[in-house]
Amino acid sequence: MKPLLLTFLVLLCASQAEAQLSTEPDSASSVVPLVPQQNDSSHWVREARQNLHPLVRQAIVPSILIGWGITHMGDEGMFEGSEGIRNMVKRNYPEFKTSLDDHTGFAPILMVVGLNLSGVKGEHHFTEQAVLLGMTYFVNRSLTNNLKSLTKINRPDGQSNDAFPSGHTSTAFAYATFLHREYGRQSIWYSVAGYSFATATGMMRILNDRHWLSDVLTGAGVGILSAEIAYLAYPLLQRSILNNFKEKQSIGIAPYYNQGAGGLAFVYRIR
Repeated sequence: MKPLLLTFLVLLCASQAEAQLSTEPDSASSVVPLVPQQNDSSHWVREARQNLHPLVRQAIVPSILIGWGITHMGDEGMFEGSEGIRNMVKRNYPEFKTSLDDHTGFAPILMVVGLNLSGVKGEHHFTEQAVLLGMTYFVNRSLTNNLKSLTKINRPDGQSNDAFPSGHTSTAFAYATFLHREYGRQSIWYSVAGYSFATATGMMRILNDRHWLSDVLTGAGVGILSAEIAYLAYPLLQRSILNNFKEKQSIGIAPYYNQGAGGLAFVYRIR
């Protein structure tokens, strides 16, 4: 049971490391203390990290998880490989079966909806949150599905060859990171709750004999990376749309009505 517990703790600790990395203000490195703290190694580590490109900085934790997942694809690993974890699960939990893992990954989204309805403000307006969620989903599905098609790893139960990485885990960690980016500054417990649901989803995929350890670790990394890419790309998309609107007047929004249905039309004029 110890290897499985260790895996759970690794996923949860990695999630919290991601939360801490992306909630610290970017201006931290610009604050100069009145008294030099030459012996404070954490200060220099923080300053060095703040000097990194945002994509590199936010990719640290996902890269560790993806790399660790790849090293655990065989029977040997840093602690115990995918085959070893599966053998342990089959010995200790031979009758384990649940469908909860089909639903727990969506818990962070339900939390975002609940917080919005409760009047708790996130980092973006709920309409922007919808766009960011859509971008996160698109990036996540693209990365996950392409990796599945390229690797064609058999599942532990032998039912298909699309195991790597775990789609359930990838989605769960993408949504947990979305929740964290919106409400992590309000309270770290929102992030803890979201990443706990995501970690539980990954562990249940292993217990259900649907995924290897490597699938879950890599899925977690891909999920976190997907949300981070969406949040880095969103300001660029905003600026591009605004520039087109202001300079070229090539983008417009107009109301429409057709056969009893109405709404808003998004118009882009090609020159």
